[in-house]
Parts: sequence; C-alpha cells; structure tokens
Amino acid sequence: MRFAFAVPNHEVFTLNSVGRVERKLLALVALFYLSLMLLIGAIWGSQASLSSGRDVQDLYRSLYRLSSLLSILQDAEIGQRGYLLTGNEQYLAPYERAIGQLDEQLLLLVETPMLRAYKPDIDAVAGLSQLKRNELAQTIVVRREQGQNAAQRILAEDVGKLYMDEMRVRIGNIVRGVTASLEEQKADLEWRSNLALWGGGGGALMMLGLLSLLFIDLRRDLSERAELLERLAFESKHDSLTQIPNRRAFNETLDQALALARRGERQVALLYLDLDGFKPINDQHGHAVGDATLKAVVARWQGLMREGEVLARLGGDEFAIIAAGDADAVERLARRLIEALDAPLLEQFPDVRVGVSVGLARYAEHGEDRRRLIAAADMAMYRAKEAGKHCFAWPESRQPVLAVV
Repeated sequence: MRFAFAVPNHEVFTLNSVGRVERKLLALVALFYLSLMLLIGAIWGSQASLSSGRDVQDLYRSLYRLSSLLSILQDAEIGQRGYLLTGNEQYLAPYERAIGQLDEQLLLLVETPMLRAYKPDIDAVAGLSQLKRNELAQTIVVRREQGQNAAQRILAEDVGKLYMDEMRVRIGNIVRGVTASLEEQKADLEWRSNLALWGGGGGALMMLGLLSLLFIDLRRDLSERAELLERLAFESKHDSLTQIPNRRAFNETLDQALALARRGERQVALLYLDLDGFKPINDQHGHAVGDATLKAVVARWQGLMREGEVLARLGGDEFAIIAAGDADAVERLARRLIEALDAPLLEQFPDVRVGVSVGLARYAEHGEDRRRLIAAADMAMYRAKEAGKHCFAWPESRQPVLAVV
C-alpha cells in the first residue's frame, strides 16, 4: 500500500529558499577567501618584483665594477710609463691613486652575493691583478735603482700584457654570465610584474565583481525569505479569504483580554455571529459568489469596529468579536452588526442577502475563562436563531455546557 503526502507550496518554496541562501553564503565565503588569496599573491608578486629589482641593480653595479678594473689598471700603467720615460715622481700620483681604487673594487666584487657563482674567475682576476701590480711596482723600483734602460728591458718582456690579456678573458667570462643572468632577472621581473598587475589585480577585480553580484543576489534572497516568513506568520493567524484574524489568533487575543479583565484593567464581552441564509448562496450561485459575499460582510463589519474591538473568522460562516463595555454597549454593537446586512451586499447580485444571529456573553457574568465564555456565547447564538434569526440574544444560564474551541 502506498501513501501520498501533499506538501504545501509555500513550505516547498521555504525549503528551497533556505537551501539556496545557505549555498550562496558558502559561495560568498569561498569567493572572499579566493579574493584574499589573489590579493596575497599580488602582494607576493610585488615584493618578489622589488627583490628582483634589487638583484638587477646589484648585477649592473657588478658589471660597472668589472669594467672599471681594466680602466683602473690602465690608469696605473699610464702613470708607471710616464715615470719610466721621464723619471718625474709626479707621474706616480695617478699610479698610486689607481692602485688604491683597484683594492676597493676587488673587495666589492668579492662581497657581491650575485657573483658567488663566478668566484673562480673573480679569484683569478684578483690574482692576475696582483701580478700586474707587482710587475708595475718592479719596473718603478728598477727605474729608480738601475736606470731607464734596465726598466725598458723588463717592459720589453711584455709580461704585464699577458696578465692584462688573461684578465680580459676572465672578466669577459664574468660579463657574459652576468649579462645572461640580467636577461633572466629581467624576464622574471617582467613576469612577476605582470602577475602582480594582471593576475593579482585583475583577479581581485573580477572576484570583487563576482562578490558584488553574489552579495546583491544573496541580499535579494534574504529579503524574499524575510517577506515569506512575514507572510507565513501573517497567514498563520489570519483567514486567507477575508484577511481578518483566524481562530488561532482569536483564541490568543481572547486569552490576553481575559487576563487583563481578571486584573480589573478592562471589561470583556464576546459576540458570536453565525450568518443566516448563507448556504443557499453557495448552492445557487457557486462558491465564488459565496466567497465574495463573505468578504463583503467582513468589509461592512470592519467599518463598525472601534479601537480595541477584534473581528475574527472562526470558520465557514461563523465569526466572533471581542469587545468591551457594559451590556447596553454590547447590545448597541450587535444591532449595528445586524443592520449593516440589511442592504444588498453585491451590486451584480442584488438578490443575494444574508442575515446574522448574534450570541452575546460577558466576563465574568457568563464565564470566567475562554472555553466557558465561548460556550455561553454559542448557546446565546442558538437562542437567537430559535427566536427567528437576524437578531441577538443573551445566554439563559450562567453555567453553560463547556464547548471545545
């Protein structure tokens, strides 16, 4: 045997809406963290680019120092040759200045981290430089002690030229390696810059756009959910046809009114209304006309309600009113309710007429709680029907049979 259960449409919509909102919240959090990671990646790329930029600057400085080595040695050699030819000590000033600069440049090259891969060549250049300086110093000493001819014989051996040529070879090896490293660094720098700019920045902008769209959509869903919950809360306590309080809301309101009455803060009266001649309208004209009739009746009665009075539909053609006042005030309200139905209710159906039988009851004369008070008003309503309908009546007894509401 199979059982089929019908689920109200609004409940299905609520479940789907809840799941959709939660999924979008998760997506929003995921996109937020993805955007955060992209931003961190962009910052990393920027920092790496700065580091690469510093490395490139160090390599360019190294190239400058390498090229300066040969120039410094040539300056020292020029000072040496001038002294050898003339014997004038003034030519030794540029020689000594160049020797001092040579030591400084060699020390900087040795301490450059980017040139550690070329340590063998740098050590060779440092050794050749020292040999070249020794050769220069030796010729100067010979010139002073043995004269120009002896110094010229040393120069004729051309040993210094061999040192310079070997240095050029070694420095050329370093320059080529550094130039290749510079190209790699420049390519890496460009790649990281593009990553930071387009990958990080563009990705962050895209994620920001997606986050904005998702946030707007999520906000709309939350608004729809709030409206749905508000509508469901309204429908749970209001009649779907007439939009007035239903039996549940009526019971809660009556309990609250009776609680105030027990503390002496207000009077409470109950009017129990049952339409006369409503069933034939449904039978003759259909339920659409019957519904229109109920709505017209409610509209007439709502125009008579005063502050603090509550009109509720209990079901079918049964209504109730929670009011306040003494017996005369309650009877005047009952008469107004009856007279309000004397005129035609529907323009397109002028023959559609209904009456109303009204049962009256007051706290605590006819009942001290909700069940007794409703039972008394219900009994009074049947007395009105027995009296000829379209009238009101009070209960006969102060101790009515209990009615379940």
